[in-house]
Amino acid sequence: MRYIRLVTFERFGEERIGFIFDGKVFDLTLCYAALLRREGLPVAMRVAHALMPPDMLKFLEGEEKAIEEAKRVQDFVEERNGEVEGPNGEKVAWLLGEIRLKAPLKPRLMVDFSTFEEHVRMGFEKLGMSIPQEWYQVPVGYKMNPYSVIGPDEPVIWPSFTQLLDYELEFAVVVGKRGKDVPKEEAMDYVLGYTIVNDVSARDMEFIELKAMPLGPLKSKDFDNATPMGPCIVTKDEIKDPHNLRMVARVNGEVWSDANTADMHWKIPDLIAHLSKDQTIHPGTVMLSGTPGGGCGMHVGKLLKPGDVVELEIEGIGVLRNPIVKL
Repeated sequence: MRYIRLVTFERFGEERIGFIFDGKVFDLTLCYAALLRREGLPVAMRVAHALMPPDMLKFLEGEEKAIEEAKRVQDFVEERNGEVEGPNGEKVAWLLGEIRLKAPLKPRLMVDFSTFEEHVRMGFEKLGMSIPQEWYQVPVGYKMNPYSVIGPDEPVIWPSFTQLLDYELEFAVVVGKRGKDVPKEEAMDYVLGYTIVNDVSARDMEFIELKAMPLGPLKSKDFDNATPMGPCIVTKDEIKDPHNLRMVARVNGEVWSDANTADMHWKIPDLIAHLSKDQTIHPGTVMLSGTPGGGCGMHVGKLLKPGDVVELEIEGIGVLRNPIVKL
């Protein structure tokens, strides 16, 4: 198995990084220490914390070398059918129900691009406009607030300033390598993997903002718990074609959205090449696809209400589930 599903999880109030294997979450740092100890390294735990720290952003700073070492750890665990202990006999694996999955990472930079023409057309029609020709010239988007990111099953708290709350089903690309002025033909080399994001939107506030100054939304998408992410980062080698993945949104078990990444007008290499122009992109940068046609409640004539449970599913990645709670 050469791909790896990376997660951030919480146990005993402490956040750690791990990987999913055989229905369990394995602590990546502890398993790495166990591997190093087996290879005869006397200070295995110290080295493991230095080379594979239990923080996703710090781990990703190791770029391709860190990912290769993580895959080597997974191979080590797989060879032993998951029967692994830490270097000092520590427990290293838990069933998914025994730990709490968090957002896989808090991004260094998060940019929401607008790549689906049908959704863009609907948005401009709501404003009484047609799609500007400039939209077809360069990928456009806006920067988001990483502090709004939450994980699977964490509640989206209904903001006090809106009556019209909506979900947005989005495919997210995680950068795994530092680069600048990246050519399109090399752009996929900079992709670590993929995850799912729900770009929760206060529609009434959004239309006020876009009419007042169409520079991209602000408060309508920027509040605590506004951006669920997860459940994991699937490394790119597990996904045969990221531009042909089914995307489904369910609310209370009912399918509201059914789309596909094949409809992205701007593809992943376009986004990376554009974002990296005269700007260094770093590991831990997350680029969102924007919403596909039919990929939000507004597009299908429905909106969320308190008590709803939203599930976003993207083929090959998993399901991101969050309840909507009004305090």
